[in-house]
Amino acid sequence: MENEMILILVWAIIMTATLIILVIILLNLKKKHDHDIFDKENEIQEINLAIEKERIEQQEKFRTTIIKERSNANESSRHTLKGKIGEQMSPLFPEFYSKYQPSDARFLGSPIDYIIFKHMSEYDSKTKAVDVPIDVVLVEVKSAKKTGLTEKEKAVRIAVEEGRVSFDVVRQNLEPEKKLTQEERHEKKELQKIEAKKDHPTAYEPWTVSDDEFLKNYWNDESNKQSSDEKIQALCEKLDRSKGGIKSRLKKTGLV
Repeated sequence: MENEMILILVWAIIMTATLIILVIILLNLKKKHDHDIFDKENEIQEINLAIEKERIEQQEKFRTTIIKERSNANESSRHTLKGKIGEQMSPLFPEFYSKYQPSDARFLGSPIDYIIFKHMSEYDSKTKAVDVPIDVVLVEVKSAKKTGLTEKEKAVRIAVEEGRVSFDVVRQNLEPEKKLTQEERHEKKELQKIEAKKDHPTAYEPWTVSDDEFLKNYWNDESNKQSSDEKIQALCEKLDRSKGGIKSRLKKTGLV
């Protein structure tokens, strides 16, 4: 009996020690877990602070950029507006009216600022054209001495210098179009065919199976890096048909 009591006592001591060790281990694990959570929370907080700082910096940079761009845009707008006003007010300045009568000037704006019809202000209802010849002068106004001509302005100047200037009269037919008879419509269509065949002999001719096959293969050729317009132009030359005819056939065959 005494031995059994000793064994029970030993077993109880061992179990108590085991429980104490387990409790210590669990407490250590909990402490480590709490410490890890604390570290993670600090890390997350630092990340959030860094993100917020970056957001504020980017927002401030964006705001500064917007203000700068608005300032530049306003300055550019003011400069452009000032230039446009200056152009339209040019006839009031001595640099202009010392050479041309303001009443002879007509503002155009683009591609040239003014067309001067010199001596036109001398005309009245009785003046004859042969008595008072008019000189036509194209004038471009520049507010800054260093400002050069644009390419369009240069092209206009060259056209004048080379004498490529002409006068034309376009007379509009405001009468209602006469309704054509069936015979007249047929004749008109035949004339259109004749005119078209001068440039494209196969215009208005029926499309053959081989023509359609060539059209399809050329259009769908993946190795052909031409643009759609370039392909149409090439097909016009190869099939001897107009662009309108090629486009119409592409639509009819479902290729476009």
